[in-house]
Amino acid sequence: MRTHIHGGRRSSPEIPWLLVATIVGIIVVVVVALFFFTGLGGSSAGHTASSTATAQTTTSAATSSGTSGSSSAIVVVTTTPVTIPATGVYVQVDYIGGFTGTYTTNGETTKEADSGIRMYPVTNATGTVTAVFQKNDNTATHPLTVSIYKNGSQLASNSTSASYGKVTVTAGV
Repeated sequence: MRTHIHGGRRSSPEIPWLLVATIVGIIVVVVVALFFFTGLGGSSAGHTASSTATAQTTTSAATSSGTSGSSSAIVVVTTTPVTIPATGVYVQVDYIGGFTGTYTTNGETTKEADSGIRMYPVTNATGTVTAVFQKNDNTATHPLTVSIYKNGSQLASNSTSASYGKVTVTAGV
């Protein structure tokens, strides 16, 4: 019986299989991730429709249809129109994103921060009403619009689509 001693280590046949299994695992993970992120995985994330204006109240309805046990949902968002009050003085701010600002009358300044379409009542309004509002983000695709109303009629309005845009509106009431 002879033993043969080598000066080095004998290579293990499991190392190439480990490398191949690792590469195959990475490829499977990438393919699965692409499948779901492109919307082919049956998720409703890629199939939503929304309105460009956000109102104070929104409602949504979903419908599903499918074949062979798969389903996809279509979400329809309906915005409730804002009613301009028939009496009183109001500042209306309309922006899909977040905004901050103030409105002033008779030396009294009121601060507001919100998003969507908002109607702010101006109490004890006499003389001049000034409203200054600004976007909280850098989007340049959606306008920020500020209007002043008295007894249901628009007195003044101004808007901007600039990123971090600021709007100033003044009207005599």
